Amino acid sequence: MSKMNELSQTLDALLSCAQGLVCAVDALREVLASAPDPSPQPVPEAKPAPTYTFADVRRAFSAKSHEGFTDQVRDLIRRYGAEKLSSVKEADYPALMAELEAIG
Repeated sequence: MSKMNELSQTLDALLSCAQGLVCAVDALREVLASAPDPSPQPVPEAKPAPTYTFADVRRAFSAKSHEGFTDQVRDLIRRYGAEKLSSVKEADYPALMAELEAIG
């Protein structure tokens, strides 16, 4: 076999390898395009639940009552198992205030 013939066969083999690599790259791109993004997503910082004093709650309930929502305010207090605002558990204040804001 002549040197030119060997060189030609080597070049053909290299070309075949290159075409195989192109096919492999295309297949990997398809896989990566359909895969979920592996980069870590930032975790939103958890906001601490607001804390309220009885004075805060009383002030908010008073204002809502003065706005004309007295019946809804009373019903809300009763839903928390109390007949008057001072009987509501302090642990319920955040949820109570969230529900109060929804009135009106």
